[in-house]
Amino acid sequence: MAEKRKRKIDDECRQFQEEWSLKYFFIKSGEKALCVICNETVAVMKEYNLRRHHQSKHQEKYVQLKGKVRAEKFSKLQNQLTSQRTLFSKSSNENESLTKASYKVAYVLAKSGKPFTDGEVVKECLLEVAEELCPEKSKQFENVALGANNIACRVADMGENIVTQIAKNASKFRHFSIAMDESLDSCSTSQLLVFIRGVDEDMNITQELASLHSMYGTVTGEDIFNELKKTFADYNLDWTNLSCLTVDGGKNMSGIKKGLVGQVKQMCNEKNIIQPMFLHCIIHQQALCAKYVDISSVLNPVVKMVNLIRSHGLNHRQFRDMLKDTDTESQDLPYYTAVRWLSCEKVLSRVFKLRKEIGDFLESKGKPQPLLSDEEWVWKLAFAADITSHLNFLNLKLQGEQNLVSDLYTHLKAFRSKLVLFLEQVQANNLTHFQQCKVFMAEATAEFPTSFACEIIKDLQLQFQQRFSDLDSKAEEVRLFQNPFEADVASCPDELQLEVIELQANDLLRDKFKIGLVGFYQFLPKEDFPNVKTFASRYLSIFGTTYLCEQTFSRMKYVKNNLRTNLSDDNLR
Repeated sequence: MAEKRKRKIDDECRQFQEEWSLKYFFIKSGEKALCVICNETVAVMKEYNLRRHHQSKHQEKYVQLKGKVRAEKFSKLQNQLTSQRTLFSKSSNENESLTKASYKVAYVLAKSGKPFTDGEVVKECLLEVAEELCPEKSKQFENVALGANNIACRVADMGENIVTQIAKNASKFRHFSIAMDESLDSCSTSQLLVFIRGVDEDMNITQELASLHSMYGTVTGEDIFNELKKTFADYNLDWTNLSCLTVDGGKNMSGIKKGLVGQVKQMCNEKNIIQPMFLHCIIHQQALCAKYVDISSVLNPVVKMVNLIRSHGLNHRQFRDMLKDTDTESQDLPYYTAVRWLSCEKVLSRVFKLRKEIGDFLESKGKPQPLLSDEEWVWKLAFAADITSHLNFLNLKLQGEQNLVSDLYTHLKAFRSKLVLFLEQVQANNLTHFQQCKVFMAEATAEFPTSFACEIIKDLQLQFQQRFSDLDSKAEEVRLFQNPFEADVASCPDELQLEVIELQANDLLRDKFKIGLVGFYQFLPKEDFPNVKTFASRYLSIFGTTYLCEQTFSRMKYVKNNLRTNLSDDNLR
């Protein structure tokens, strides 16, 4: 039948013939014939159909045209049709370009956290540039929609598109983890951030802000759990695939009875689901370890000295003027703020370096500080500055968006080993790794306060041991995930043992391990190592910290500042 049909079409000559152009004023347009007079098309290109159309609609007007005159008329009509098509195509392309330009400007403004009304300022700048460089195109720049409402709509569209992409990826997650934190904005509205990191079958990692919930009432563990359930429903997430829940140390978050952690545990018990891992943010716990150490005998006097200088404008100006006459002109005294975890070391180190200048200045103001000339106290100040410097170094290593939990645990183990070394060296009066103490040793006559230093180091060891006990309990699994080639097969989970043996015997995979952990597990054949890949995907998805939440809160306070308190929750999101 198909062959007969094809032969019939060929026999009927349903191919456009050049002679039809002058006879009937038709041209070929795609698979149809188009009349250049009225722009109507004929679906079936048969001469009978074209002739009937011409005779019924245009015969009377064009029958008198013959020869060269008819050819000129056809050419004129064809050129008009081509120009019209070009105009429409050009107009369509220009409109598309104008819309795309508007979206690009909206993206830049949103990415920079600028007000939507800044789009109008951008437009003014564009018009000024166009008038100077290409005045013939200034009209096009005027047509770019950059009003506040336009920018708001564009940003909303992009936000919806991102949510759609996350939802699409979430449907493929083999395992995923959640990082959550809650903070107040400039209007005292509690904003709850929910970040998600998921791993699909191909070990591709998706990490995004899943939702931002504005909470106006109570912020109990139950309230937060209800908002979390909304996020799970929005993305159609399966609780059985949840690997880990990482939160801060608030009772409404980490409470094991009424907090979020307790609510999740209760829900898992009711649904007979295996409980996910629960982590208290590693960076937060490290900061708590540092905060627990009692250096108040040093820190309190230092804060008092700094406040005497910084809290009075005249004192601060005079102190900076005094520093201009010394080699420390570029230095100044920073404030100490408890919530700024790195500020303790900075203020201690700066006061140690400027102790002579501070002492002279306060004495000139009639407020002498005898501690600055007390060598035993200065020894303690130097050691406190050094030990907090090591803590700050660890804190900075733990920060970052893409850190794996195995990397974070490695930094923690390294620091605990450093504490063992520090204790041994301090007891032997070896100050190799304490720079401020080495500086003061050259001028001090008093002995180093060994007991003070040992007590601080021992307190840190105890705190790190207690606060990271939950992570220590997973040390074998973390080690297996980090380097399966060095793992003890006997201590591996039963379902992984045979695959780990195959893995350790494969030299090709051992070479591929050098490309990086994520790339290695992506390369691993799923047919040969299904259990290892499942195990790895769970640990690849884990958030070790709530660093992303803290980073986003800092940005949120910049976006919704005191001058933009009317920013709606939808636009903030």
